[in-house]
Formats: sequence, C-alpha cells, structure tokens
Amino acid sequence: MKILLIGKYPPMQGGISSKTYWLYKSLKKKGFKFKVVTFQDSKYSVQGFDNHSDIIALNEKDPPWHIPSTSLLADRLINFSFKTAEYFSPDIIEVNYLWPFCNVGLIISKMINKPFLIRHAGSDIQKFKYDIEFREIMNLYFNSAKVIATNVTFKQFTEEIAINPEKVLCVPRYIPDPCIFRRDSANTKKSYDILFAGKINYYWKRKGIMFLLEIIRKRKLKALFHIGGKYVNEVLDLISSKELDGYIKVNSYVPPDQMPHIYNSCRYVWCYEEEDTIDDFSNIIWEAIFCGVPCIVNANMFEKPEMSDILLKFPHLIHRIGSDKIDDFKFINSDCPLSDSKEVKLHLFNEYIKTNIDVYQEVLKENL
Repeated sequence: MKILLIGKYPPMQGGISSKTYWLYKSLKKKGFKFKVVTFQDSKYSVQGFDNHSDIIALNEKDPPWHIPSTSLLADRLINFSFKTAEYFSPDIIEVNYLWPFCNVGLIISKMINKPFLIRHAGSDIQKFKYDIEFREIMNLYFNSAKVIATNVTFKQFTEEIAINPEKVLCVPRYIPDPCIFRRDSANTKKSYDILFAGKINYYWKRKGIMFLLEIIRKRKLKALFHIGGKYVNEVLDLISSKELDGYIKVNSYVPPDQMPHIYNSCRYVWCYEEEDTIDDFSNIIWEAIFCGVPCIVNANMFEKPEMSDILLKFPHLIHRIGSDKIDDFKFINSDCPLSDSKEVKLHLFNEYIKTNIDVYQEVLKENL
C-alpha cells in the first residue's frame, strides 16, 4: 500500500510530526510505502534531521510578487504534491493536520482520483472549532474525505461536523514502540533531575514553566530543556533573569530517534499543564513511561481518558502533584517495577498498529 502524506513530518517540529514519523517507521516494516510533502522554516525545524529521499520538505521562499495575506504556500504544496503523486502513484492521499494541508490534500485527491484520508491532530480542531466560518470549512473537508481518523476526545465533535458518522474512525492518538522506547539498563546514572520538552508557543505559560523554574531554583535541581517554537527567547530570558543558567541546560528540538536516550538521562519528566490549554494528550507522557521515567502531572488535570488508562496500567510512573504539595516531593531515583509491564506495552503497541492498518484498509475498501 502506498501513501502520500501532505502534512507535518520531520524536519517540522512537534508532536504530530514525531508521532507520524514513528507510525510510518513501524508500518514500513509491514510493507507500506510512503512519500511525504511537508515544509520547514528556521523557527520550526529540527536541527540535524537528515532528510530521506521519501521526504520533500519545502523551504521558506518569498513569492516573486506581494499578495496580501498569503505566502502562496498552498500553491507550492500543490505543485510538489502533484509532481510526487505522478511518479509515486499513491493509493491514498493523507493529511495529518487540517491547516494548511487539508485543502491541498483534497485538491490532489480530486486531481488523481484517489481516496482522501484526514487524520486530524487535536490543536488543529481546538483552535478553530468556535469560529462559525472555520466550522463550515471543516464540514467541507470532512465530507470530502473517504475516512476521518479521530480520537476519543474529538469523536463526538467530528461526527457532528462530518454528518456521516460511519466515515469517522476512532483510533489511539499514539503508542510508542516498546522495542525503541525502553529503559536503558546500561544508563543507570541519571544526568539530570528533570526534563522539560516541548513547543514554546501560544500556550507555553500554561505548561507550568514558571512553576517549574521556581522549583528548580528552590531545590537546586539539574534540569534539561529541549524546546523550540516562537517564544523560546522569552523562556531563555526568564531563565537568565532568575539566574538559573547554571542549573538548566537548554537544547533545541532533536530528531525523534534521539528521544529515548534523552528520557533515559533524566529522573523525571515535567508534563504539568494548567487549565485552558489545548485539549490533547502529549506523546511525551507515553514515551517517558515506556522508558520507565516517571512523569509529573497536575493533580487537577487527569480527567483525560488516556491518563485514566495510564493510571490503571502504570500507576507508579505518574506523579499527580498540586501546586501546594510540590515542596513535599522528593526528586530522587525510583526503582519502578517494569518487568511486569513489558507484555502490556507490547499489547498496546500492537493494537495501535493494527488499528491504523484497519484505517487504511477501510479507506481502500471500495477502491480494491
């Protein structure tokens, strides 16, 4: 089966890019073939990611003539996607983020007469769903797709927008490969007390960073930050203003393959969220847990279905902490009983891969 993805993928930064990278890597082992059309710019690119021949990443480019409110990115994506489709002959056109990829995917799907799969993220719906005009646009996209892959959080909304609920399939957001994300038994000495990894964008102040910096200062913790995004300099200024440069090592985003080693170098991972953030579930929590590294989360923010599932399966790896209890928490090495969870992780991963294969087969069902 051959898939042409038009969407987020490394070297683009972010959780959607990484999740798609790992999913495709697993599916390639099962005979799937992929081509990817994405784009990169200086603020949102992973440094050191080696582009594969299967990836066409458009660089920043100033259009030859100014047209208000557009960089003509969609036109360039259409051009490169169509040229890729001509020689690759994909079975399915897929997008993994609505904006600005859905209109391009829809056009290419119509041009080459191939089924269209929308695998939306979470933030791409959350940011636009309260705007009537953009809800209408989503309705147009969803009703033009053969299948829409959603998750438990957005299932009801997606079914309402898509009108036809039969084309909406609910799949797990992400499960990492336990053969890759696992405890490194050779790396028992942790280099850092705590890791913070993520985008510093519009909601960064609701990720508990101010809270985390104060903890680092008071407890004199050794921290590792892997960050990228629009407001990175604001965080760097904060670190310097609090005289924490000696306690925090700051790195930019790294290729996804380097993350297992990074998790294994830290005692804990900071996954704290405050209210009014994007209603999504971080892939960092799953990856850290599979590496046997405990996550610190907000005690008041664990209602999400995935978190409830994790609390049942890996309770020793989730520390729910309120702002009034953090002073009682000890940042020390903890021996987590992981031997009894290997089969659980493998089962979760296999189900995740099977469900995604089922999605592709459903897209092609009437096209065989």
